[in-house]
Amino acid sequence: MFVLPPSKLPFRLHHALMLPLMCFLLFSAAPQSLAQTSGGDAAYRFLMLPGSARTAALGGNHVALKDADASLFLANPAYLNETNSGNLSLTWLNHVSDVNMGVASAAWHYEPAGTFALGIRFINYGEIRRASETGEDLGSLSASDLAFTAGFGRVVAPNLHVGAGASFIHSGYDSFSSSAVAVNAGIWYYWESVRLNIGAVVANLGTQLSTFDGATENLPLDIRLGISRRLEYVPIRLNLTLHSLDRWDMPLTLDEGESPGFSTNLLRHMIFGAELLFSENFHVRLGYDHFTNEDLKVNTRLDTAGFSFGAGIQFRGFVFDFSRSSFSDLGGVTRIGIQTWL
Repeated sequence: MFVLPPSKLPFRLHHALMLPLMCFLLFSAAPQSLAQTSGGDAAYRFLMLPGSARTAALGGNHVALKDADASLFLANPAYLNETNSGNLSLTWLNHVSDVNMGVASAAWHYEPAGTFALGIRFINYGEIRRASETGEDLGSLSASDLAFTAGFGRVVAPNLHVGAGASFIHSGYDSFSSSAVAVNAGIWYYWESVRLNIGAVVANLGTQLSTFDGATENLPLDIRLGISRRLEYVPIRLNLTLHSLDRWDMPLTLDEGESPGFSTNLLRHMIFGAELLFSENFHVRLGYDHFTNEDLKVNTRLDTAGFSFGAGIQFRGFVFDFSRSSFSDLGGVTRIGIQTWL
């Protein structure tokens, strides 16, 4: 089939194609979502954690960020482009209690094919005490999750990027283990004249290869749609992402069977983020996840659950990122990231 080179596509045609492409990506996964599960009812929930300090500081896995580094292909594989070539990114986080997580990723660009990336996510749940039904101490056990991801992205028209990723996932809890495979697919578009970014992702679409006890568990499917825009006269970039679009109802445990109203559901799908661009080398970030706030907040006081903040500093070929996310009485999560170019 003949394909018109990107440089020959009329500018107006890019905008005409963008919306159908976004809709196709979002709704082509709808039949498959019937066999998937969102959020808390799924296995391998660590796949939903932000893989970088930048996205964590902005509230979660945004899919329409500008100037994305290689680590962000875990959130949207369409971010991968030639500016990521040689980028090496490492992120470490101290989760609640003794839980620790590490993320490493690297990307390379090859003409004319596109940009390739590899990533690994590892989470260790620390030492877990084991006890009998009568409370007798039986020692300790270990538990961990691991995901290897390979991704690919390319430009299919000026400012229009597509990408895909495939992951092998393994969980080991004491003497039990399970494994799975999953794919991500994404699209990202930059509307330069209005400084607007639009992105969409279908994440964690897959199946188990082996199970803990013979009972098949679902993966945490997540369909996301996001936008971001840099303001014209103020050095601020605003981000908004809608997550869990494979389902509309977003009930909380405390809802006690009541169906949330339209506006309540809509807000629970939203993640807000803002980047204050003081210079090319120094950014401050703020984020808010409304669902996390409603799910974890303590109603007897002003609660910062779901709020996050952080910063990014570039110095002598290195980029240092920091974020802090609040989970109310569960504590806070700190992420530290470093990246460079090989």
